[in-house]
Amino acid sequence: MNTIKLNSLYMNGLQNAEFGQLIVRFFEDLNTKSLDINVDPDLKRLYEALQDQLPAYNTALDQIRASEESEQIFKLDKVRDRDIQALRDSLKPYRNAKTQTETDAYNAIRLLISEYKGVEDDSYESETNRLNSLIGRLQSPEFYNSALTLGIEKFIMNLAASNTDFNQLFAQRSFKISQKVVADVKALRKTLASDYKTMINYIAAMASVKEDTYYKDILTIINNGRNYFSNVVLSRRMGNKDAKKSE
Repeated sequence: MNTIKLNSLYMNGLQNAEFGQLIVRFFEDLNTKSLDINVDPDLKRLYEALQDQLPAYNTALDQIRASEESEQIFKLDKVRDRDIQALRDSLKPYRNAKTQTETDAYNAIRLLISEYKGVEDDSYESETNRLNSLIGRLQSPEFYNSALTLGIEKFIMNLAASNTDFNQLFAQRSFKISQKVVADVKALRKTLASDYKTMINYIAAMASVKEDTYYKDILTIINNGRNYFSNVVLSRRMGNKDAKKSE
């Protein structure tokens, strides 16, 4: 059986506009082919779900672009997202701690951080509120002594600093736009990405079991777009590496 596989793409490496264009390119490329989406009711439902969400996502992007600080806000949010992950990773060496003191400290902080699972995927406001809560509790005597025991206090300090940097700029932006409603791109992208993954995984699965070329042709269209944006991400990474080497 002649099958093709879904090409990999690090979607988190795409900027918001690029992610939207990934979806738009799929629609445009599919429309140029003689492939009727109505053939499969399930595929049609998944396809139309993406179409329905895209206008709101694009509108949100337009609103975000109106703020000169938005790109910096996006970058600062990524910094604090990396810092919360670094804090989680700092606990890993103590999974099999050899002393009871370290074991107790590890369990205390691990359980605390577990209460904030998925915080990176929250809206800006929700993530800020939850991180303020987490940092405040981590810096209280109840947990900070445990952090000192494990020697991970610098990771808490890094998270507190990056969260403060984000909050200060976001508050400034919020003041400038006053009552203007800005759609939450982060939340919209999360839902759109989830539905996109569901659709492409469905197509990939059908392409692997169906004898006709219908799903394979659609998967080829998907892969063409994914290849292009995968190269975009790779080029950006290589550019960043070259820039760092020249510093």
